[in-house]
Amino acid sequence: MPTSTFEKLPAAKKERVNAALLKEFSVYSLAEAQVARIVDDAEISRGSFYKYFNDISDAYRYEFGQVMSSLHAPFKQGASATDVTGIVRMVEQFVSESNRSEYREFMRLYYQRNQYLLPTDISPRTPTELEWASSVLVHQSIKEILLNPDQQTQYLERLERVLQQLFH
Repeated sequence: MPTSTFEKLPAAKKERVNAALLKEFSVYSLAEAQVARIVDDAEISRGSFYKYFNDISDAYRYEFGQVMSSLHAPFKQGASATDVTGIVRMVEQFVSESNRSEYREFMRLYYQRNQYLLPTDISPRTPTELEWASSVLVHQSIKEILLNPDQQTQYLERLERVLQQLFH
């Protein structure tokens, strides 16, 4: 996780670093990512990068947390974790080719190449059993769609059917 030095940065500089991390990890897998490209994009020195993060894996874990926080924000703002139609609509919007969410390619690479390089339990809280079950279903559906976009309709229909069964 980032150091206290990073946490104390001015918002604009933090945003530049976040944008550079997102860009790098949306184009390159963790194994292919380079600190040199990140520092160039963020307009910081290599030494500063290492004052903010222990290594590139640490930076990836931080950015992954930022992406997950942003993607889960609707649930923190009152969206129901049991609203099947809302959940399926959010998944559909996220994976939609036309939407091009700023996080779509980051998540595609995560599922394709990076997911096994991170610790498996990175959730900051313990969800209820229903939240956990719906989260597993949603994340698996997103993974399947991003890796097999031609089967999106079938995956979304299956997600909706299973969530309906789970919540009713």
